[in-house]
Amino acid sequence: MKRSKLWTSLALPFLVASATLVAAPVASAATSGTAACTHPAWSNKDSGSGYVAGSSAPLRTGPSADCPTTATVYGALLYYHCYVTNSAGNTWTHARIDGTQINGWIYDGNLTNAGAVKHC
Repeated sequence: MKRSKLWTSLALPFLVASATLVAAPVASAATSGTAACTHPAWSNKDSGSGYVAGSSAPLRTGPSADCPTTATVYGALLYYHCYVTNSAGNTWTHARIDGTQINGWIYDGNLTNAGAVKHC
């Protein structure tokens, strides 16, 4: 079961900082860095939304800190799609930034209300 909501929504959203392109990962014998980045299937199952809990948080290509950043979110409203639990046992929400087509994975600990409640 998804953990309960932790915080209430924060102040008004700011604009998204930058969307960046990501270079191909460097080959490695170990599963670390971008080699450990997975891309699980997702769909829009959740009608929830929320904000970044701190001043900013990365939106990533997959549900891991090892995955490249697609954008940095600065307080913008995020529309939740669904969540997954990664290999480290952390939950990540797939979300879209309000007013854009930019979407990706964000660690639930970075969200004001612990993220999506519907599993992908």
